[in-house]
Amino acid sequence: MDFVFAILLGLAAVLALPILTIVAFMRSGEAKRRLDIAEMRIRQVETELTLVRAALDAAPRAAAAGEAAAIAPVPAPDPTVAYVAPPDAIPAEAPPSEVVAPAAAEPLGAPEPMAARRSVPSVAASAPLEAIDPAPPAPPAPPPPSNLGGFEETIGSRWAVWIGAVALGLGGLFLVRYSIEAGLIGPGLRITFGLLFALALLAGGEWLRRSDKGLPTLPLADIPAALTGAGAVAAFGTIYAAHALYDFIGPAFTFVALAAVAMGTLVLAGLHGPLLGAIGLVAAFAAPFLVASANPNPYIFPIYAAIITAACFTLAWIRDWPWLRGAATTLAVALGTITMIGTGGGAYPSLIQALAGIVTAALLVVPGIRFVPPRERGMDGHATAILAAFALLAMLAVMESRQDLAAVGLYLVLSLGVLGIVWRTPTVVLAVPATGVLALLVLLGWVTGVKPSTMLDPLGMPPDYPDVLARIGWAGLAFGLVFGIGPAAITVMRRQREAATVLILAATSVAMPLAVLAIVYGKVEGFVISPRFAAIAMVLAASFAVATEAAHRLRSGQRPGLASAAAIYAIGALAAVAFALTLLLERAWLTLALAAMVAGIAWVYTFRPLPQLRWVAALAGIGVLARVIWDPAINGADVGETIIFNWLLPGYGLPALAAVAASILLRRRRGEDEPVAILEGLAMVFTALLVIVEVRHAFGAAGMRLHAAPLTFPEAATHTVTMLAFGLGLSRLSAWRSGALWDNALVVARFASWAWIAVVMGFAFNPWLTGRPVGTHAIVNWALLGYGFGAVLTFAAAYFDRRAGRMMEGRIMGLFGLAMLVTYANIVVAMLFRGWVSLWGIGDAELYAYSAVWLAFGLALLGAGAYLGSRTLRLASAALVALAVLKVFLIDMAGLTGLWRALSFIGLGLVLLVVGRVYQRVLGIAQARAAGGA
Repeated sequence: MDFVFAILLGLAAVLALPILTIVAFMRSGEAKRRLDIAEMRIRQVETELTLVRAALDAAPRAAAAGEAAAIAPVPAPDPTVAYVAPPDAIPAEAPPSEVVAPAAAEPLGAPEPMAARRSVPSVAASAPLEAIDPAPPAPPAPPPPSNLGGFEETIGSRWAVWIGAVALGLGGLFLVRYSIEAGLIGPGLRITFGLLFALALLAGGEWLRRSDKGLPTLPLADIPAALTGAGAVAAFGTIYAAHALYDFIGPAFTFVALAAVAMGTLVLAGLHGPLLGAIGLVAAFAAPFLVASANPNPYIFPIYAAIITAACFTLAWIRDWPWLRGAATTLAVALGTITMIGTGGGAYPSLIQALAGIVTAALLVVPGIRFVPPRERGMDGHATAILAAFALLAMLAVMESRQDLAAVGLYLVLSLGVLGIVWRTPTVVLAVPATGVLALLVLLGWVTGVKPSTMLDPLGMPPDYPDVLARIGWAGLAFGLVFGIGPAAITVMRRQREAATVLILAATSVAMPLAVLAIVYGKVEGFVISPRFAAIAMVLAASFAVATEAAHRLRSGQRPGLASAAAIYAIGALAAVAFALTLLLERAWLTLALAAMVAGIAWVYTFRPLPQLRWVAALAGIGVLARVIWDPAINGADVGETIIFNWLLPGYGLPALAAVAASILLRRRRGEDEPVAILEGLAMVFTALLVIVEVRHAFGAAGMRLHAAPLTFPEAATHTVTMLAFGLGLSRLSAWRSGALWDNALVVARFASWAWIAVVMGFAFNPWLTGRPVGTHAIVNWALLGYGFGAVLTFAAAYFDRRAGRMMEGRIMGLFGLAMLVTYANIVVAMLFRGWVSLWGIGDAELYAYSAVWLAFGLALLGAGAYLGSRTLRLASAALVALAVLKVFLIDMAGLTGLWRALSFIGLGLVLLVVGRVYQRVLGIAQARAAGGA
């Protein structure tokens, strides 16, 4: 340690020499600057004396010129001649705008008369001597800045001060520590020398402040402030060590002494500037950690930190330094948390520190309470952040308290204090929800067993405390009452005029009780059916309903926020009812209850037309959809064996009906808007899902999960028909109801049906490719449903699309319908000849029958196209006939033998002749129409 101490002294000496040199250089530069200023003032005085002497000499000549002017008239000046003022009549510092030609002027180039030269001084001499106010000469321009000067200023006047102040403070602390470790002097002398050292620094700083008034002021590098700050650090550390290390003074005297030093530091910082405040802040909070104690008292630092925080807040209030308030709060909360975890002193010391911080902030930071003037409008984010920071410290302390209800009581006192502050001034209203969220974190920490000390040891097991459920229940009840009743009382009784304030308080009073109830319910009941918690939720719902009525009756033009507050309480009542249903019912009954609540919200809106309820109804409908997706079987595995009449019918049907009813009620009151569109869309979704799940249940999903049953061809055929029927219904509804919702729903249904027909019925479940059975009857089978009846629905959709002007969609739907109809005809042929469907095992007669069927379809389409004048049908006929031609020449020629081959070609020839004749007829009619038109 001797070697270390010697090194420290050597470093101090090395730093002192350049610092003293730079200070001397700065002092000599200042002396030169003062000498230059004195010389400039002397030259200014000489100039003024010269002007006065010239005015005195010109007085007799002015009198003679006046007599001459009285005898002979003065000729008018020639406007074509330029006039100039005599040079000795114009002061050198006069601006060009003030240069005016005198009464006796001369043309350019003429000899200069003496009278003209003295004209201006003569006029000046005619006035009293006291009226002469010669303008002082312009001060010399400042020299241009140089990089060398800026570097010298930074090194010499700033860094030197900072390093010197830090060196003094650390030197004193390390010297005390060295004396302790080496045993050089006793505790009494250590304390005495520490106080003397502090007084010497304070006296030196004050002496420099008084004697260096002529030096330039550098707020960030003030040497007197640096010395004074070092003295304050030494005083803080010495008093703290006298109590915590040596027990020379008791707690009461320690607190008084620390408070006195803090107040003295405030006074000195008010004189010396912000540097002293910054040094004092850092040093005051660092002193307890630099001077360690073997047996620290957990109450010392919180009380000490509270005093330092109060001193900093006072200084910040006097000098208007917001940065000092923020820095003091951050250090107090951070170091208070570290001290709480390190000393293991429990929650009460930190709770006392947090309460003291809230009180100090209320007096010195929050506007409109005591010292800070109130704000007319808006919110004070700085004060809110400080209140929330001390509430955070209290929250961590309560989490550390091992479920101690007394600690909860202190946190409730702190919460009531925050509510009281908001009662006086709404500018810090955001502190209420912040404190409430921290209370919820307390409950979550108790539920999970997490606390600040266990966060440092993630592998440690959370402790198990006795009667934890009862303590969580009582703490939750207290938090729910305070944050439920308190904000509501402030809203109603104080008659807040700003809408934002009312909304924040109302939302807090609704969200906090519900969140507390959810947390306590999850811990106590374990997320199972609980009638008692359902009853508590219903009590909350009734309370929110009463608040809704009260806010609705009190609203007026002077209370702009109460209308929205009424809506928030109404939302809270509905949310509490939904929560009660969740706690009381399960599975299907819960889904039904939530669905009925959607219509109930819309019904309530008809009596209390709060705009927010419209969105609540829409969001509730989305919640029901999420519930259905979570449990698509509605009642778990117990869906029921009966087709259609099972739990799926009310589970999907009632939400669909509720969405329809809610959309009708909302539309009657206010017309179309986004919530109505959402509810109508949900009605369509629930209806489509009802059909899908009922089909799934009917084709083998009974008794198992809906998504686990395999898909068969009969089920795929049924889905095809239901999908096409649903799209056809949307097509009709979109024709009656205009709007983007219906148009988009129709587009979705159309593309979904196209994809289903092409992928599922065309490839994945096509009997020709998969060999899946379609039934036993040749005509009436599942192919008739999927392809035959599906083609009819497709043609109907194409017809309505063409009528609505959707020509391209109509053509595509018609082509899909034709493909499905031909596929069904081919399946009928296969069933008639073989009794099953496959590409393998086709005989000659069956192969010929396919050609005949295709040609018959081609002729039928051609006839329909000729009769209706539809070019699309004629083109489809041509495509189908071309396909038949290709089949005859490529397949029948090679596969058929004997009579079947001859019949195939004969039939093809006859059909082609008929086709040619029909086209000739069509062309003749077209030409006749064209000629008649011409």
